[in-house]
Amino acid sequence: MKKNLLSIIILALLVVNIAMTGFMLLSVMTTNSQTAKLVSDIAAALELEASGGVGGGFAPENTGTVEVSNIATFGFTGQDKLTINLKPGADSKSHYLVVEVVFSMNTASPDYATYGSSDSLAGTRELVKSQITNVLSKYTMEELQADTEAARTEILEGVQALYGSNFIYDVQFSSTLYN
Repeated sequence: MKKNLLSIIILALLVVNIAMTGFMLLSVMTTNSQTAKLVSDIAAALELEASGGVGGGFAPENTGTVEVSNIATFGFTGQDKLTINLKPGADSKSHYLVVEVVFSMNTASPDYATYGSSDSLAGTRELVKSQITNVLSKYTMEELQADTEAARTEILEGVQALYGSNFIYDVQFSSTLYN
């Protein structure tokens, strides 16, 4: 008799537990859908798209995949390698970096016709070189050896601001030599 009574009490508690769990699930789902609707309304008001899309999101228009046939490069390579004094590191010694910097340009971009010509690039070459030097000289040798991504991003943003365009979409360092 005690076992039957105990089984009935456990069964009753189980049914109450299932009912309360169902009630909580419905409450949370309703709140969640209202929050999702509010976020999408705010995004629509700001004209943002979750995936970035055309005219929306936070990414510049020329990021992503650029076809190989639409890529042109220019930079400071070969005899034009850059030698840059770096910020003293933990050892307080003076270090320098010898680097080749290559910029990738999207030839399908409307601004490429204006800014991507060899004459235009030659005219702004020293300004671009100054931008590279100013950015890289803020880093220590240890910081650049650990990760160049921050410096590359800063250079890219500076060059894009210089041209007022993002037809230059990537910066790469090659043949780096630290001393």
